[in-house]
Amino acid sequence: MEGLLLAQALDALRPRLPAERLSWRFVDEHTAVLPLVPEGAVWLFDRLPHPRLEVRSDQPSGAGGPTTRFQALLAARAVGALVAAEQPGLDRVARLRFGAGVGFVETPPVELVAELTGRNGNLILLDEQGVVLGAAREIGPEINRYRVVRPGVTYKPPPPYDKLDPRHATREELADALRGRRPTQVKRALDGLGPELTEAVLALAGVPADAQLDGATLDAFLDALAEVVDDPSGAARRALGRPDVATLRDRERRDADLRRVRAHLEERAKLARKRLADAARTVEAADEATRLRGEADLLLAHAGRLPGGAETVTLPAFEGGEVELSLDPARSPAANAESRYEQARRREARAERALERAGELERERDAAEAELARLPELSDAELRRRAEALEPERQGGKREPGFRYRAPHDFTVVVGRNARENDVVTFKVARSRDVWLHVQGWQGSHVVILANGREVPFDTVLFAARLAAGHSKASGGDNVPVDYTLRKHVWKVKGGPPGAVRFTQQKTVYVTPSRNPAAEKAAAGGR
Repeated sequence: MEGLLLAQALDALRPRLPAERLSWRFVDEHTAVLPLVPEGAVWLFDRLPHPRLEVRSDQPSGAGGPTTRFQALLAARAVGALVAAEQPGLDRVARLRFGAGVGFVETPPVELVAELTGRNGNLILLDEQGVVLGAAREIGPEINRYRVVRPGVTYKPPPPYDKLDPRHATREELADALRGRRPTQVKRALDGLGPELTEAVLALAGVPADAQLDGATLDAFLDALAEVVDDPSGAARRALGRPDVATLRDRERRDADLRRVRAHLEERAKLARKRLADAARTVEAADEATRLRGEADLLLAHAGRLPGGAETVTLPAFEGGEVELSLDPARSPAANAESRYEQARRREARAERALERAGELERERDAAEAELARLPELSDAELRRRAEALEPERQGGKREPGFRYRAPHDFTVVVGRNARENDVVTFKVARSRDVWLHVQGWQGSHVVILANGREVPFDTVLFAARLAAGHSKASGGDNVPVDYTLRKHVWKVKGGPPGAVRFTQQKTVYVTPSRNPAAEKAAAGGR
C-alpha cells in the first residue's frame, strides 16, 4: 500500500481516537477487521503482495474467530481501546496503539505495526517496551540479515529513507525534483508514491509512461499530481478503478474458486481423452483377432499330424507359404487352437465395449472442454456453488478419521475409533495447540478438541472429557478421571504399539461418561 493512500486512511481514523471498539473479527486468514463504536471498522488485508489498511463505514457479515496463531494472539492481546494511529513520514507503515484491556485480569497496552510494504509486508504485535510478541510472518536471520522479526526480539523498523513529501512541498520544489526525469523515476524523488499512484497521475495528466518530464508535460504532470495528493484513493479510483479491501477479497475468492473448478474440469477432460485413447488402442488390438482365428484354424486343420510336446511348429499357410507358430507344450494342438479362439473372442468383446463407450467419452470430453471455455463468464455466485459442490468429490469419498462431534462454542471434537486411528487423530489431525484428552488409567480413545487458534472454554473441555470417558473401558463407571493437555505435550512411545503415547503437563477432570453429551444436555433442559 503506497504511503499517500495509507496517510489518507489514517487521517480519516484519527478524529475518532481514542476509539471504543468491539472484538476483532476475522473474515479469513488474511483479513482482520476491528469494528469501531458506534459504527465503521478498520480493515486490515495482509495477503501479499497487496497488503492494505482501510477505514470503512461497513463491518463484515459472517466473520468469525481467529483462523491463524497470529490472529489468536491479536484477539487475546489487542483488546483495549484504539488510542493512536501513526505513520512515520509517508512510510508504508501504520502503528496502531491499543490501551490496556480492562477485565478480571488487566491486559497490558500493545502496539500493532502494519508493514504494508508489498511482498515484504507483515503484521507485528509489540509490547510496551517494543518487544515482538508475535508476527504474521516470522523473519529469521537466514531471510533478512538487517533485522529479525520473531517473539522476544526488540522490534527494528524498516530502514529509513529521505525523499520529498509532496503534501508539503511547493510546486517549484516539486518541479525542480522532477524536471528531466521519466515517470518511472518519480518514486525515487517523491515520498508516498509508488507504481499505482504514479500510474494514476499519468492517466489523469494524459502523459505517456515513457515521456520526459519537462515543459508542458511537466506542468500537466504537476497538475495531476496535486489532484492525487489531495485525494489519493479517489483519484486512483477515477483513473484506474482501484479496488478496495472487500473487492480484493472477492477477487481472491473468485480466483481460488476458478482454479479449483478449472482443475476439476481439466482433469475430467484429460481423463476422457485418456480413456478415448485406450479405447482406440483396444479397437486396434481387435485386428489381431483375425490373425488368432486364422492360426487356430490352421492348428485344427493339421492337428492329427502335429507332434506332442512341441514348443513351435511350422505349417503351410492357407494363402500359401509357411508360418511358424508357438505352442504351449503342455497342451494338445486342439487346446492350443481353443486358447487362440478365446483370445480372439476376448479382444473382439473388448473392442465392442470400447466402441459402445467411445460416443459417451467423446460427449464427456466435449462437455468438459465447453465448460472450461465458459468459465470466465460465470458469476461469482455460480463459481462459488460449483467449487463448494466439488468438496465431497475432492475428498474422493474417503471417510474422515475419527468420530466428529460439535461441541459448545462451535468447536469440533474428534474421537479415535481404534488404536491405529488414535495415532492418526493425535499425530496427523491435531495441531500443537489443540487440546488432547484421554481417560486416566483405562484403555480408550484419543480425543482432540480442534482449537483453530482459539482459547478453549472449560465447558468445551468437559464436553470432550465425557466423550473420552464414554469411548473407553471406563464407560460403565461414574465420576471417571480424564486427563487433558495440549497436543504438543504428547509423544509416541518409541517402539510401542499403535495408540501408545506418553504426555505431560496434564490436568484432570472427573466426569460422567457419555457418547452423546449434546443430546443428554438437550434432554435435561427439556425436563
